[in-house]
Amino acid sequence: MKKETIVYSCSDRCINIVAGEVESLRINNDLTNTVRMYDGGNIGVEGKLGNADLDQLTQAATAKLAQGIAYPETHDQPLVMHVDATKPIFDPHDFVPATAKLLKRLSEENPDFLFNNKVQLNSSQTHYTNSDGTDLLYKGNQYYISLSIKYKGSANIMDEFYGCEADYFDEDQIAADVKQQCDAFLNKLPQIEEDEVTVIGDLEPLQYAMQHLLAEMYFNNASIFNGKLGQKIFSDKFSLLIDTDPSRQINLNFFDAEGVVNKDFTHYLVEDGVLKRLITCKKTAAMYNTENLGSASAPYNGVPTLGAAGFTVKNTPKTLAELASGKAVYLSVTSGGDMTPSGDVAMPALVAYLVEDGKLVGRLPEFTVTANLFDIFGDGYIGTTEHGFYTFGRHSYCVYKAKLVNKKTEF
Repeated sequence: MKKETIVYSCSDRCINIVAGEVESLRINNDLTNTVRMYDGGNIGVEGKLGNADLDQLTQAATAKLAQGIAYPETHDQPLVMHVDATKPIFDPHDFVPATAKLLKRLSEENPDFLFNNKVQLNSSQTHYTNSDGTDLLYKGNQYYISLSIKYKGSANIMDEFYGCEADYFDEDQIAADVKQQCDAFLNKLPQIEEDEVTVIGDLEPLQYAMQHLLAEMYFNNASIFNGKLGQKIFSDKFSLLIDTDPSRQINLNFFDAEGVVNKDFTHYLVEDGVLKRLITCKKTAAMYNTENLGSASAPYNGVPTLGAAGFTVKNTPKTLAELASGKAVYLSVTSGGDMTPSGDVAMPALVAYLVEDGKLVGRLPEFTVTANLFDIFGDGYIGTTEHGFYTFGRHSYCVYKAKLVNKKTEF
């Protein structure tokens, strides 16, 4: 028999922003308690919100073993590791006045725009223990800004977006980022003539493919990567990994929901273009006799399932100006993208900008980006970098070649 206990707490301060002003502050403090019991190839789970008697939860979870919910019982070498990654972002009492000051500055420096949505300051703690002697604790916090930007001359609810997470706060950096974005938005340009261009965007094309890296998809012949494990699928410049290193991630547990800690906190799924591993948890690893990548997630009162965090594309040391030298297009807001079973990707660009030598120049009329996934991260892949337009927080810029279709000629 094996027992797991997980106690999770978080504190979230969220400021709602309306028309460039602080509209309200919401404070949530949550606590969940979970006990899982394993015996005879079955699992029993009991969870409770708020303060809980763990002995009572243990009794209830043990009784639920009789329900016969199958789940493998594994025993590992015990590991004790406690990490406190919290940063001195804000004194909670300064959060509202600092936000009000920032919003006032954004409105003054960008008088043609209204700013809405939210900023958040949250902290969390997860404590995992099991009967094998493992004791894992992670504490972290983050600042998150999410601004929907409305041009006053527009009938749209939202015209632009600025958002990112960080483990610090810097008013000057945020103000500079938003100013350059708003200035570029106002500078309307004619549609770009080229049909094949260098595209700068986030990792949206990769998101379409992530489910195809799940072991369940692969071993049930439902993945576009079927039969390609161990083979080269992308450019040798492309590597995709699960990275839970506390020194590199923001407010992310270094262990998964089953207490698995990867060696050096990393596992490569794709390394130098070669498909090396699939996304697994304890159950799927046992089911398909493959390596467990520590990719389990779980509700506080439910059975663990597959659902990893910490997906990271290996960055190049090059800057955006070096990766996208000359002319390129930057996808700021896309909508309704999808991927076909063969990997063809289409992403309508609602807001996009012309970029020259790594700098935003002006806004382009709408168009749609099309390419195949194996081209985007294959022969068309140029690189991914953190060093681009924005100075505040974490941003990722993926650069690749693609075609533009459905190009509008005016706004």
